[in-house]
Amino acid sequence: MSKVQNYKLVEGQFSPSDATNILFALFNSKINFHQLESFRIQERNFKNRDNIKHEERVEELKDAYKVLKALINDASDENMDLEIHGTIILKPVVRIPK
Repeated sequence: MSKVQNYKLVEGQFSPSDATNILFALFNSKINFHQLESFRIQERNFKNRDNIKHEERVEELKDAYKVLKALINDASDENMDLEIHGTIILKPVVRIPK
């Protein structure tokens, strides 16, 4: 596997309500992933940087969602739609040993 792959995850113009639902689903999925990983690490009694990285990422995602929510509310107040472009880029890389 040596080829970079691009996939359009989200593409188009959405009402503020639909944009909220789409972005909430994406952000909530990532937040849940990091919370579960953090919990898994804690359950194994690991006290290492990986756990802190997951907790920090959850906070970053929550902060970003608040900013996006404010932008969506502004668009709604101004009777505007939102254009969302979200592409996933997959690129194989050499694994760095831990």
